[in-house]
Amino acid sequence: MKTKVPLHALLVLLSFTTVGFCQSDAPSPSNHSKWYLSEGWGITCPVQDWALDYPLGGQALLAGGCQLDNSFSLQLSLNPALFTGGGSATVDTRLSLELRWRNSAEGVHPYILAGPGYDVQVQSPSGYSTSSPAAVFGVGFEFDLHPGEHLFLESRYDLLFYKNLTQQDVPLTLGLSEDL
Repeated sequence: MKTKVPLHALLVLLSFTTVGFCQSDAPSPSNHSKWYLSEGWGITCPVQDWALDYPLGGQALLAGGCQLDNSFSLQLSLNPALFTGGGSATVDTRLSLELRWRNSAEGVHPYILAGPGYDVQVQSPSGYSTSSPAAVFGVGFEFDLHPGEHLFLESRYDLLFYKNLTQQDVPLTLGLSEDL
């Protein structure tokens, strides 16, 4: 008998195994914390296979990560979005595990990120819900405000892999990141 492992269980397992990499007692070479937390707000533009009533959506981003070295980090992101129009609404929530590369120069830090995820959508007023595997690719800029505090501007390209279609959207987020 075959046993299927759900994608969300795999994401949780990967995030817990990452904790072991980040528990090193060795100081970080850049004298920064190994852990960080980011939060932001923005807009989401549907690109393909979205209802015509949804030209734009609002979204949030909450991410926590661990620096693996001066340039690479592994982060877990929660990205809820709300699309509304034409008397209906869709709440779209994504969870993704991303590998992030950041330029370690002082001042402005361009970065890229990519990783697998999982998406859950709930429509109102119908109550219909669905879920699918997802993937995220992103680019951004992080600006140093103070030691350990950064302003970021990020754009992501989200792919949602449903059985009979692939949905795409592009969230744009402005937020703050704090070293812990």
